[in-house]
Amino acid sequence: MDAIGNRLQFVPKKSLWILTAAIFLSLFGHLILFFGIPFFSFGSAPPITEDLIMKTDLRVEPPKKIQMTTAPKKKASPKQTNAVSADPLADQGKGEQGALGNQSGQAFRLPESGTYYFDAYVDGQLIQAAQLDWITEGNNYRLYINIPYAIVGPFVFESRGTVDAYGIAPSIYWTQRGTKPPRYSRFDRDQSGGGKMYFSEKPEFTPDLLPGTQDRFSLLFQLASLLNGSDKIDEAGSIRSIPVVDYDTLEMWQFKSYGEQESEDIPSMGKGVNRHYALMQRESSKFKRQVDIWLARDLDWLPGRMRSIESNGRTLELVFKQRAPIDKSKLVN
Repeated sequence: MDAIGNRLQFVPKKSLWILTAAIFLSLFGHLILFFGIPFFSFGSAPPITEDLIMKTDLRVEPPKKIQMTTAPKKKASPKQTNAVSADPLADQGKGEQGALGNQSGQAFRLPESGTYYFDAYVDGQLIQAAQLDWITEGNNYRLYINIPYAIVGPFVFESRGTVDAYGIAPSIYWTQRGTKPPRYSRFDRDQSGGGKMYFSEKPEFTPDLLPGTQDRFSLLFQLASLLNGSDKIDEAGSIRSIPVVDYDTLEMWQFKSYGEQESEDIPSMGKGVNRHYALMQRESSKFKRQVDIWLARDLDWLPGRMRSIESNGRTLELVFKQRAPIDKSKLVN
């Protein structure tokens, strides 16, 4: 070791710096080759198809109340499913869902608790398996998504809340990318489902909260719960309006339904019946995020595939891989 140290003393500092820089650049180049450059995109978003462009404002229907239902019993092996007012392993009966009572409305049934694994892609490059925990207990739910990413750390999304007269009702939604501070959106709801929104990124921005407002991930489970209640809704060509919160915005999102189709859009599930929804865009909008979701009937209409394309061309996609029973230690307290 002393001999090596002595030799390094005779290496010019400039040459040593060049050698160190070359090693660093080589390592960085290999990481880019395998994982891409986090948060940067040198492309541009593909053009939005004409059928997803809104040239006039659409009439938004008032939010509709829901009526909780239970899953139909299977003939071969009867199995109890979780309901909003019940323990995740027990069923309290049709219509008796927490504070909702037996109100009339759209049929609505929450998917069972479970852990779902997805292949995560950024700009078409496979990163690692992302994990999604969907947990319901009593009248509460928790949705937690962890997408690993080399160097910068994971992308984490979490939504917590309850179920009210209009369906899933988030109370807090937060996101974190790598080691950056988390950003959150807080839903201050009143008894009628309305209230105020509060954002960590915009403390002065407190827009009115509309009944039925969702965050970017709870909306997937809202749609799944509606389809679990009745798969006769949202036929091909219909448009569903949902108020959606991000980390600093509250906007009305309009989703066009392409109806029920038998396809292989979710490769791991082979040919199956799926529902494809796509986010519509206003013609005058400068920031055009493209969002497509595919809900799978064989997954209780949970998302089998999700794709988001930002205005700068950055594409994030999750494709269903497998599911497993929920770890009981993760149940909502």
